Amino acid sequence: MITNDFWLDRWQTGRIGFHQEGVNPRLIEFWPQLPKNSRVLVPLCGKSHDLIWLAEQGYQVTGVELSPLAVVQFLGDNDLSYETEQQGELKIHTITGLPLRIIEGDYFHFQEQGFDACYDRAAMIAMPESKRDLYVGHTKARLKAAPFVLLVALQHDGTPDTPPFAVDDDFILNHWGNNIKKIVSENLVETNLQYKERGYEFFEESVWHITAPSAS
Repeated sequence: MITNDFWLDRWQTGRIGFHQEGVNPRLIEFWPQLPKNSRVLVPLCGKSHDLIWLAEQGYQVTGVELSPLAVVQFLGDNDLSYETEQQGELKIHTITGLPLRIIEGDYFHFQEQGFDACYDRAAMIAMPESKRDLYVGHTKARLKAAPFVLLVALQHDGTPDTPPFAVDDDFILNHWGNNIKKIVSENLVETNLQYKERGYEFFEESVWHITAPSAS
């Protein structure tokens, strides 16, 4: 069963194969030019360098991360100065000199609203099927009525009950829907030997642009 303790243990034991060094090229290629100071939400952000890239584009970026260790590593690895305040069960780390905050705690306890955009590279695919509906609904409730979402999803032939979870196109179309477009899909087994070495024959990464998610 995938619980908060599962993810905390993954960080404690260094089993963070989901972490990418450097900025995700999908983000650089497919993120649109939004108005400066647009509020961007990054759920389950880990210690991703994507946060700094988004902040450097002039957006007001909020990352939410469960693991205190991931937060500490992000702040330390990037030599960031910050101020911290406690708000209920969450810790708010406000970075000095960048329009960036890291919210430390359970994403489902995070209740802020009014975000203009969301970047999800590895959040939805970290959710088991039993929590996926809840995740999408909670995320949409954080966003404005007509936001922009850049979503990276996966389909694969690997173990179905361990992350990263495969999420089929029908789920995305039915839950994120009205104005949604698949930008690209690629079977990474054909371009990266590590996936074949890990036993996959099919490991498709897809990138989606979503605007005005449905209320359902």
